[in-house]
Amino acid sequence: MNILTSDWHSSRAQLTFVRRQVFILEHGIDEQDEWDDEDASATHFVAFGTTAAPLGVCRLTESGQIGRLAVLPNYRHQGYGKLLLRKALQVAREMGLKEVFLHAMVDVQLFYQAHDFETDGLVFMEAGKPHIKMVRKI
Repeated sequence: MNILTSDWHSSRAQLTFVRRQVFILEHGIDEQDEWDDEDASATHFVAFGTTAAPLGVCRLTESGQIGRLAVLPNYRHQGYGKLLLRKALQVAREMGLKEVFLHAMVDVQLFYQAHDFETDGLVFMEAGKPHIKMVRKI
């Protein structure tokens, strides 16, 4: 397993491939909701296994928001999500951030809780799906 730290310009093809598969095709997120201005300035992470094909992605914005964490279905529950999250937390520390936050789909809230994220429990709609804001000190 390998995690590449990159930017939108350098890794756009890998990032869009995984996010299109997971968010647009699997979860039914509208394309206009998936792509935003944050991509250009965010730090991006791409997970690879034993081949050059991307298996998962994540991003960290300058404001400390971790988002767009996605792992292709055949590679879930193998540690890729955990590695992507750990890498984002490491880079956030290196950026001097004291805390990070994210908007988790409610069905993956337990994943983030297992990694010390906390929430106020308030559910809201984002991109047509129920989400919950979660925060973690680093």
